[in-house]
Amino acid sequence: MTVNWTALLQVFGATLLVTVLVVTLFVLGIRALSTDKKMPAYASFAGCVAVVLYGLSLIVF
Repeated sequence: MTVNWTALLQVFGATLLVTVLVVTLFVLGIRALSTDKKMPAYASFAGCVAVVLYGLSLIVF
């Protein structure tokens, strides 16, 4: 049994990138809510939801 290290590193990199993206979008949404900017906050949260739903669709389908 061998380990495909290239594929493992690709999965690790993609996971790290998407995690940073979701956390950044969520923090931007929280900051926008604290300054009463509703539309950018909703857009940031919608981006978070879109990324999570895309990830779930990759797992399910």
